[in-house]
Amino acid sequence: MNMMKTFLALTFFGCVAAEAKAELVGDTIVFEDVNKVKIETRDTVQRIVINGMKDDPQFHYVQRISIPDSSAVRRTMKSVKDFNKITIKKKDGKPSKWDASLHLNLGVDALLGTPKGYEFKMWPAFEIGLNWLANFQPFGKHNVWSTGLSVNWRNYAYDSDHYLDKNSDGLLKDYDFNTTTQKNGQSSLLVTSLSIPVLYTHYFDAKQSFGFTVGGIVNWNYYACSRFAFDVDGLYEADDHETSVSVKKIGQRPITVDGIIIAHIPSFPDVYCKYSPMKLFKDGRGPKATQLSFGLWF
Repeated sequence: MNMMKTFLALTFFGCVAAEAKAELVGDTIVFEDVNKVKIETRDTVQRIVINGMKDDPQFHYVQRISIPDSSAVRRTMKSVKDFNKITIKKKDGKPSKWDASLHLNLGVDALLGTPKGYEFKMWPAFEIGLNWLANFQPFGKHNVWSTGLSVNWRNYAYDSDHYLDKNSDGLLKDYDFNTTTQKNGQSSLLVTSLSIPVLYTHYFDAKQSFGFTVGGIVNWNYYACSRFAFDVDGLYEADDHETSVSVKKIGQRPITVDGIIIAHIPSFPDVYCKYSPMKLFKDGRGPKATQLSFGLWF
């Protein structure tokens, strides 16, 4: 009789345990404030590893999932910032030596060394760039070599009482607005470039949050123009109108090279500075000036 009771008890608890295990299969587990999540996908197995939480740095969780084929796995990433921090592992489980990142730079710029008679100013001069980089790190995360493709727009502000136009020799010269009939003048110089950066970055920490980047950028300055606009006072009020002019083919050098340095600072946007020792214009086509820009690198 005792043996029968023991058998019935074991059977009962076994059924309860089996039922509880079955209920857990379909559950959703939510982890908040985790330190690191690693997902490894092989031919028929996917492994999820979570290490550390906000209140428990020793926390460790591992889950293995059988999949029919690794090609069936689909990934979706919505944040460019998060994408820059993701490392794709190869099938052998080792980190790939290559990754890619997308960056935006916003800054101010200036033309240095312009001769007397040209009235460039620091504001509202600005630079905007969009940079795609392929990053190679053969010796770990502390040393990274990068190259890629960038699009860059530079706007050089000019004095509101003056504008730049070509004279009969094709030289970009400074002219005064006629203050008796031309009012509210706005003038600027625009340069648009496709660029190839070649960069080296050294990080002082494994998280790649503190370090410096140095390198060069080869620019193809495929478009440049002088733009100015002003209001014209006619003889009668009905004749008043606004006029805008774009002067193209202003003789910019097709190829220039920038030197760049980027400071990567923890908990703060990266800061960059670019300088080109090459003259922006060809000889006899514009002022002998070099380009400087600095700002934030995201």
